[in-house]
Amino acid sequence: MSGRLAGWRLALRIGQREARRAKWRSLLVILMIALPVAGVTAIAVTYQTYSLDTGEGLDRRLGTEAAGLVEARSAGPVRQGIDPDKAAEWLEETGDGPLDSAGLQAIVGDRPVLAAHDYGFDVRTDKGVTWASGLRTDLSDPLAAGLTRLTEGHLPQGTGEVVVNEALAARGPGLGEELRIPGAGSEEVREIVGIVESASVRNEPFVAGLDLPAAASVDTPTWLVGGGPMTWGDVEKLNAGGAFVLSRSVVENPSKEALAADRELGPKPGAPDPAEAVIVVLIVVMVLLEVVLLAGPAFAVAARRQARDLALIAASGGTARQARRVLLGMAIVIGAVAAVVGAVLGIGLGRLLQPLAQAQVSDWFGPFEVPWLQILAVAAIGFAAAICAAVVPAWIASRQDVVGVLAGRRSSSRPSRSSPVIGIVLLVVGVASAAFGTRNAFSGIPIALGVLLCVTGLLFILPVLVSLAARLSAGMPLAIRFATRDADRHRTRTVPAAGAIAVTVVGVVTLGIAFGSDQKQNEESYLPAFAIGDATVQPRYDVNASDQAPTATQWQNVTAQIEKTSPGSTVTPMTGARLADPDGYISVETAEGDQVPLDTSTGGFGELIVADSDDALPGVVARSLPGLDVTAAEKRLRSSGMVVFTTDDALVSSESARLAVKAYSEEDDEEQERVAISVPATFVDVGDRAAPAYAVVTPAVAKRIGADPQITGLYIEDAQISEAAETDLNEALAGGELSTMLQVERGFQEEDSTVIVWLLLVTLGGVLMIGGALTATHLALNDARPDLATLSAVGARTRTRRGVAAAYAIVVALLGAVPGAIIGFVPGIAVSYPLTAEGWPVRDDVAAHYLEIPWTLVGVIVLGLPLLIALIVAVTTRSRLPMVARVE
Repeated sequence: MSGRLAGWRLALRIGQREARRAKWRSLLVILMIALPVAGVTAIAVTYQTYSLDTGEGLDRRLGTEAAGLVEARSAGPVRQGIDPDKAAEWLEETGDGPLDSAGLQAIVGDRPVLAAHDYGFDVRTDKGVTWASGLRTDLSDPLAAGLTRLTEGHLPQGTGEVVVNEALAARGPGLGEELRIPGAGSEEVREIVGIVESASVRNEPFVAGLDLPAAASVDTPTWLVGGGPMTWGDVEKLNAGGAFVLSRSVVENPSKEALAADRELGPKPGAPDPAEAVIVVLIVVMVLLEVVLLAGPAFAVAARRQARDLALIAASGGTARQARRVLLGMAIVIGAVAAVVGAVLGIGLGRLLQPLAQAQVSDWFGPFEVPWLQILAVAAIGFAAAICAAVVPAWIASRQDVVGVLAGRRSSSRPSRSSPVIGIVLLVVGVASAAFGTRNAFSGIPIALGVLLCVTGLLFILPVLVSLAARLSAGMPLAIRFATRDADRHRTRTVPAAGAIAVTVVGVVTLGIAFGSDQKQNEESYLPAFAIGDATVQPRYDVNASDQAPTATQWQNVTAQIEKTSPGSTVTPMTGARLADPDGYISVETAEGDQVPLDTSTGGFGELIVADSDDALPGVVARSLPGLDVTAAEKRLRSSGMVVFTTDDALVSSESARLAVKAYSEEDDEEQERVAISVPATFVDVGDRAAPAYAVVTPAVAKRIGADPQITGLYIEDAQISEAAETDLNEALAGGELSTMLQVERGFQEEDSTVIVWLLLVTLGGVLMIGGALTATHLALNDARPDLATLSAVGARTRTRRGVAAAYAIVVALLGAVPGAIIGFVPGIAVSYPLTAEGWPVRDDVAAHYLEIPWTLVGVIVLGLPLLIALIVAVTTRSRLPMVARVE
């Protein structure tokens, strides 16, 4: 054992000395290993900081001083786990009301209690009215500490004072101004005395104070409870009273009973998503292979530099194992340094990027947190990858011709005849495995296995492709012939570099196809609410729930406001059928009394749209359903009939329909039919479109079922409204006498995250390809200094070196990019099947599978980047080279 350790100690000393002697090459290898480690570490640190479990989010929900949060959500007993938001169960209600403050005090005893109600309401801004999150509590109470952080001004000292966050102050009003809160029949006013940051709300408007207005909807009684720790026994007592409890002590030190309840009531893990599994495996494999293949050429060059030393060791009686240990010793030294440097850089990078990452999300990040076990695993993988990268060069160096090396001759070997056969077999098996995985079998494991097999098979085939490129270069310019033949002669350096680029391209093409197919599915299955480019305006609140319907004058004022903002548009009032009974609803049925099937209805103007007195078809119908026979529909309306929309084409031949008014009776616990009439009807199959209502009727038909025709909204044709103007106009409309909201149909819109993903794919592929090609070119030029010096000695022009460098860069880039793109189609197409297997909404026109090839991305990666790499190398390479001896 001591002899083995002694041999490794010698190898490590030699490796350390060689690493110091070739500082720039060692630094290059360290960077190639450290950068992926740093990138993964930074991602792990950022995600760990962003992701909050229940324990880390306690202060956001309880503040810093409260022992628990109690919410009276039920009129009967309940059950819960550790966190009621994640594990809860409602039991049978007893009929008693929810827990009140007196009942809470009776259970918790003399503990301090603070009411803290969290809900939303309207507030006026400089533009109009917007929705804000509200916290009604006494912020000066010690139990409220930590719920907000004061940045300017002071906390409310009593009634009539509130604080707001910066998001609301930016829209106005701000510090020292009055906050107006519209209500039913009156408007409440509060003075803004401070600007705060909410612990839970970041980008949305936020208001906090002691006497905020009552919630418009059901207000769940909520209290912060202080005092000593709230045990699991306290939680169960409050559960029996219909209240859920978030206890600080139970979360931080759960009892066996709490853990058992959490396991019983908590969500059960589902089956893994096959597409996600494949993508995760692909990313991990890509990163690992990148490190191994990029560092491999550097160790191959190091082995060539040490060839004479290794030959002397062999000539002095050294064994092949000892020769291998010399290069592996250098890999151990460099890998250890790179792993440590990468981990440290990643932690620092994660800390520096936290403000930038925070700006991209709507939730607050948690305290800066370093997942040490994950980082240790990433560093260990980087260290192992460095050793793996040196294994092949070390093996080849240990088998070199000692006499030839000492004599200064360079030897080259032909590619193995079995290598391409093995590669083709692996490719065939990989394609078959990926094809089998398209059936959603084994949660995507066959597709992931197919990725690994295809990439491995490609690496076996690359040596033959390099040799083939050298043969095909005959008759080409000198620079290309030199580059291809040098690449073929030093395949141990070229193949890993081209393989690294190929792996990058496989990953980028696969992710591009998967992401493009998913976007294609989203675009094709998108269901516009009405004609693209048009807009609707509807009341923000249910007009059927109010006693007084909006007047025509109010709608005229809204129309004038819209026409001022969008002068080129056409605004048309839409008339619906309003029932006198707010509990009733209209049912459109077939002549046999069955509900007319209709998959999607925008429903913005009510169940029925009432045509004008001249029985003309409303514009929203004709524009939303371009295939509609307008003449036939208007003819039916003129005959006191109605136009019914359906997704059942079998009903198109029907000639009549049934209109019924129904309501749910609490006394009988049954649905009651109050009015029913039979009406001549024309059924329209809307196909894949969304119907603007269930049917179009005449005013006379509406009155027959006891409905009053009234304006329920506005339809805007060719709305010329930008997204920024839409936001401002919505606030203005919400703040008007008639509170309304605007919705513009812009068709399918790619989210900002979609553009970011495409940019990341191109950037990731570009950085890795450029880095790999530049690294391989730099190592090749260093290794070829004697050849370039010979060219210079025999009269080659000074720009020959620059041409050779550019040619070598584009050869290596193309040798990796072209086969990598071809191989990338296999897992890309395969993963698109489970990724787009189910569309939403489910319609007959939605395909069972979508496939989108991002040809622009493939072109940029396969052709654009190699040309860019060649240009970079040509510009940055020195044209003159100091003369060196031919034999080193």
